[in-house]
Amino acid sequence: MRVLLPVCTFLLAFILVFQSAAAQQYRVDTLARAPFSQYPVSIAFTPDNSGKFFFTEKSSGRVRIYDRTLLPEPFVTVSIEDEGEQGLLGVAVHPFYPDTPFVYIFYTRSIDRSNVVERYRDSSGVGLDPTPVLLVPRQDDGMSNNGGCLHFGPDNKLYVSVGDYGTLPMNAQDISSRRNQRGKILRLNPDGSFPSDNPFSGKPFWSYGHRNPLGFTFDAETGIMYCTESGARAPNELYEVPRGANLGWPTDRIGKMRGPRQPRPLYTFTGQAQPGLTGVICYRGDAFPRLRGTLLFGGNADPTIWVGSFNARGDSVAVAPFFKSNAGYADIEIGFDGCIYFTNGPYISSRILRLAPVAPTFVSIPPLQAKQDNAFVYTPAFNGTPPSLSILAGGERMMIDTTLWSILWKPTNAEALAGFHTLTIRAANGAGFADQTFTVRIENVNDPPGSFTLTVPPDDAVMNFVGNDPLITFGWTPSLDPDLDSVSYTFQIDTVNMFTSPARRDTVFGKADSIRVLMPRRSSDYFWRVVATDGRLFTTSTPPYRKINVAFTTPILARMEKAKESVLEQNFPNPFNPATSIKYTIPHGGRVRLTVFNLLGQEVALLFDGIQTAGTFEVEFNKANLPSGIYFYRIQAPGFLETKKMVITK
Repeated sequence: MRVLLPVCTFLLAFILVFQSAAAQQYRVDTLARAPFSQYPVSIAFTPDNSGKFFFTEKSSGRVRIYDRTLLPEPFVTVSIEDEGEQGLLGVAVHPFYPDTPFVYIFYTRSIDRSNVVERYRDSSGVGLDPTPVLLVPRQDDGMSNNGGCLHFGPDNKLYVSVGDYGTLPMNAQDISSRRNQRGKILRLNPDGSFPSDNPFSGKPFWSYGHRNPLGFTFDAETGIMYCTESGARAPNELYEVPRGANLGWPTDRIGKMRGPRQPRPLYTFTGQAQPGLTGVICYRGDAFPRLRGTLLFGGNADPTIWVGSFNARGDSVAVAPFFKSNAGYADIEIGFDGCIYFTNGPYISSRILRLAPVAPTFVSIPPLQAKQDNAFVYTPAFNGTPPSLSILAGGERMMIDTTLWSILWKPTNAEALAGFHTLTIRAANGAGFADQTFTVRIENVNDPPGSFTLTVPPDDAVMNFVGNDPLITFGWTPSLDPDLDSVSYTFQIDTVNMFTSPARRDTVFGKADSIRVLMPRRSSDYFWRVVATDGRLFTTSTPPYRKINVAFTTPILARMEKAKESVLEQNFPNPFNPATSIKYTIPHGGRVRLTVFNLLGQEVALLFDGIQTAGTFEVEFNKANLPSGIYFYRIQAPGFLETKKMVITK
């Protein structure tokens, strides 16, 4: 599965700053130079993070060691043919060095101009026990497109790039024989044997269809391989190289269709003058934080190091110049310190250079005003190497845009109510860090009252009224204003849920969260809602409205007249078990006696005996231990005597 590198659209501005103020943006250290080193080509760091590295010299045949200083004696010297692009080229260190102290070199040997990969044992800085690992015989007199790059991959296999030699390009497409290794990137075991899991069984090929892969690398995070394709008479290109890939040389250069394994170049140089691409790296260091995930690659004919930033899909890069000098580059590597190392040669200059970061200092003044819920943007400017940014003390929703390296913030209402907010930003690179602290005044923006909920009566409630006025209490939760403004409410009731009919009634009142409303004396469905306001902005209730049904019953006239007389009502429920209620009305006060009798006329219960004022009363009768059957209850009051029947059931 392909892992995309981050999009770095900030890169062009980053590069322009580097070019306009190089002395301030990084430090250039010269680690080796003529006459002490001659035409350096490739660098290989030891994996123990000591900073020690081996490098090759194209024409002298010497492998040299840099260990805090350039060691005067070579690690080993081999007899080479250095005409054209031949010579002592690649170097790689075993991934388990120093426990496995092997160093590998790629060179064109003088006796027959074959390209050879040879292994040496490091014994206190001296190469011993030369052991052949690979031999690629010379077929013709070609002196170009020699390849010669060596790297161990994340799988601890040895990868070797071999060009097409410039005279027999169709060799690049021939994978029928394991002996035809020209125009390929090869994958070998450290002893030179072929891994059983290679893309092409029994063959050393990792990829084919190469013209002149002078440089390739692996992304330390994803394991993806990238390579450069060079050549004076064909477009120079930058590629991702998946397992078993066919880069198409020379078939697609003569108009044939691309094959299924043929990747598109990430970038192609156009024009007649080609840069002569050489080394390439995927930067994953900390010294130059804004370069993380980009590709750095150099040119020999055009003495430039370019930086390529991936698009969102990861299938192409935008390219801009990063560093220039008066001589071309053969190799680029990243040291354990995150600094960028490169060989400035091998044809004109004889230097090994290191780009090291310069600690950042803020040179910009941040904005000191912000507005609630509005974008606050601050893009700091620096002296020194452009750094990463972090927020040590910031706002609630503050973040860093790593595309533009800007501080983004939308102050909240709570932050605006506080009035001021102190921010601290840290800028850091491999050379150090700097902090910037400043206080921002935040302008408050008026917000509407907070949301609130209707509570009583519940939705679709039925409200029954018999005779008395239909008075209903409506309630809701309080609305809290985020600006701490005073909130008042408007209660609205209507017969339609759009609240647009002429029957709508609005009642405006203060801070209370309930209201008693006298409803019309008629049965109907009603819709009600509440609106909260701080005097400027409004918030409607949740849910937006509720419905109630008001049922109003007017008693019949006869019952109204009877209510003015003495009345003994039928007990309810009847029949009953175990209890019933007896209601009665007396128009005049006096002594009242309420009793219960059985069928024999015997009194079995005394429910009330005493003085009562005029009015309506209700008494509960529990059958206690009375058997089931028919009973009678009687009331005696001033000017009133009446008996009714009741039934007790099991």
